[in-house]
Amino acid sequence: MKAPMETIQKLQQIELKILEIFVQICEKEKLHYYLLGGTLLGAIRHKGFIPWDDDVDVGMPRADYERFLACASKYLPKEYFLQTYETDSDYPFPFAKLRDTRTVYKENAFKNLSINHGVWIDIFPLDFCPEKRFWFHVYHQLLRQRVIYTWKKERDLKLRLFQLLSCLVCPSWHQAVKRRDKLMRSYHKDNILTANFCGSWGKKEIVPTEWYGEGVDVDFEHLKVKAPAQYHKWLTQVYGNYMQLPPVEKRIARHGVAEIKL
Repeated sequence: MKAPMETIQKLQQIELKILEIFVQICEKEKLHYYLLGGTLLGAIRHKGFIPWDDDVDVGMPRADYERFLACASKYLPKEYFLQTYETDSDYPFPFAKLRDTRTVYKENAFKNLSINHGVWIDIFPLDFCPEKRFWFHVYHQLLRQRVIYTWKKERDLKLRLFQLLSCLVCPSWHQAVKRRDKLMRSYHKDNILTANFCGSWGKKEIVPTEWYGEGVDVDFEHLKVKAPAQYHKWLTQVYGNYMQLPPVEKRIARHGVAEIKL
């Protein structure tokens, strides 16, 4: 099911509080972060949430991301949970979510996984990316499909065969998550390109590192938060004419939801 607009508005207020706590930790520890995806688009086009958006995306350079994982626990209120594959054993991603454990926003795709399902914000590590990346990309996708295979059986024959091949490459999906994480960290020969390997937009999220820079302040609801220094280029590469609203029929939440308790 898709959440009704009234529910989306309540959800956004919970996510905004999680984002506020995240930003406070980053400011205390002097960590770099940037709004990404629809959250960045919302900040620039709407000065806050896209009205129908149901999640929050932020990214951190790998070194800052690792420092955040190491220090966050000393700042987080007890009702917040920093979820990684190390803190929640059945969590299937090599990026973090910061969740409010008093709530439930359970996605259809993951409803059968034994993980914390609280309302969340996504925290993505931003990694250097090789300019020649064909085999890098192939291996990354194999590991990704191995994990997806645990909750989604593709109907498309080519993807189905790719998933089965991924099982041969890495029989354990838990191990695939760790290998994917290791692969994402592995490229450090230069810093020309930076990628969000776990983002929704694939190759569009491979950008010159200078686009991120130190970041610039933008408004997001009542908060002052950081956007990539060259956010116009980032948004144009990902969305095209990003200031143009989509058709009315496409103004819907992204996530199919099995259970909601706010």
